[in-house]
Amino acid sequence: MQGSLEHFRSTLGGVGWFIPPYITMGFLSAVCADIHRKGTLFTQDDLEKVLALAYSPANLAAMVTERYPITPFIQDYKVIISEAVQAHFMGLDHVAVAGLMPVIEGAAKRIAADRGVTFGNIRPGFKALADDCKRDAIQNSKGAVGELVSMMDSFSDFTEGNMYIGSEKYPHPDMTNRHGILHGAYADEDYGKPINFYKSIAAIDFLCLISAFKAHVSWMSPNSTAESSSLAFFYVACQQLSKRNPLKINPA
Repeated sequence: MQGSLEHFRSTLGGVGWFIPPYITMGFLSAVCADIHRKGTLFTQDDLEKVLALAYSPANLAAMVTERYPITPFIQDYKVIISEAVQAHFMGLDHVAVAGLMPVIEGAAKRIAADRGVTFGNIRPGFKALADDCKRDAIQNSKGAVGELVSMMDSFSDFTEGNMYIGSEKYPHPDMTNRHGILHGAYADEDYGKPINFYKSIAAIDFLCLISAFKAHVSWMSPNSTAESSSLAFFYVACQQLSKRNPLKINPA
């Protein structure tokens, strides 16, 4: 069965991203329109600016307080994820991404075991997990089936051809690649930008969606609460402090 969001899958996949959960179709439509308008001139810097709007202090604070702590298997890593998000807003994206990479693998393996999916090597493991969720959606008419099918295929494309491909074969200049980062093949200048964090946290969010296939957790983005609003203000303060970091000031 072909999904109903294949235009999103193709367009976003072409710039090294995938169809993310918890982001409105209107926003994704605008992103895809911009990608088509700029064509080959659309860069990873352009994508980073777009993703900064989606993964704002308010949106991530709501996930940290209202979604990660209650989602099975993701909640096992809620402290690590929270620390990674804080590190991002402090401008420490090398640390943020390095903290999230093991969580992506660990949570995926736990979800796969719960679903009875064999998760051996990483790349085929993610594909097997996405395929199982796609089958589940089709057979049990879960949610908007066509949209879920496209989303699962899109995430499988991303793990297969981007995040878990051999680091020397990574196709985009942002270098959001597990092997290069965790094996030390990439040096300071190779990664450590916000886009690396955005792609990594998006993978965490996708695992939240997959976990919710069997849990009573909403597939919609969480609403802001008093707690998340307070945390969002803290994240904004972290952003302001990061601008005053003397190690980031260019003496020239």
